[in-house]
Amino acid sequence: MMARAYGEIGVAPAGSRGHGVVRRAVARMNHVRDRQMPRYVNGYQLSLDDATLATFGFDRETHERALGGSPI
Repeated sequence: MMARAYGEIGVAPAGSRGHGVVRRAVARMNHVRDRQMPRYVNGYQLSLDDATLATFGFDRETHERALGGSPI
């Protein structure tokens, strides 16, 4: 009886669901996080001194260009 009432309110069975609102929202949040991650990493690496950056094989100028030349 509960399953029938559940289906009557317009909720499709799990196998036939498309991309719902929640799924799209989670996908968008993941996409935004993926785009923000390099900015956070570059910002952290720019907070390091030049000797430490050189130890890891990075260059301050490259990171500044990646951020668009604007310091965080």
